[in-house]
Amino acid sequence: MLTVSFIPFRRTLVALFAGCCLALYGCGYGLDGFESHGSHAQSVLGDGSGTLKIESIEHVTLYPWIPYYIRSVLRDEVNLRRLGRWVDQGDADYLVSVSLPGYRVRSSVSNREDSTLLYNTNIQLEIIIKDGRSGSIVWRSGVISYQDKYATVDDEAVIRDGVTQTMRRALDRMQQKF
Repeated sequence: MLTVSFIPFRRTLVALFAGCCLALYGCGYGLDGFESHGSHAQSVLGDGSGTLKIESIEHVTLYPWIPYYIRSVLRDEVNLRRLGRWVDQGDADYLVSVSLPGYRVRSSVSNREDSTLLYNTNIQLEIIIKDGRSGSIVWRSGVISYQDKYATVDDEAVIRDGVTQTMRRALDRMQQKF
């Protein structure tokens, strides 16, 4: 008996929910995470429909895995922000060069066994974006620095986090409209 009286209420609730969804969609509200009505964020690259290709990655470290990690972080951040589409071969609208001109990770606190307990890190990064057709510089980030202290024994984790944070700052700067 209780289920029979609940069915009209449930139908009304579903119809009300569907009406609210249509009303919100009709007034332009979207849940894509961006303030614009498109599916792409605005940046110096435009609306995100252009293609990108990594031209070069230069670094001053002795770690051979750093260029691969920089490439991975750059691709992930650009994809998450919808700033462009990546191509590996052929022509691209924009060529991206990344330089790591400064890098320092020092141990500042050690224990009796001389194991590092606290690292000080300072990482500098610069991104240069060129037009794929003319080769002229479209945007230059300037040298962006990131400094932090890490209480860990894993120096590679310190480097990875420092590179990630510096790359995020560079891409934040790319999206600024002033």
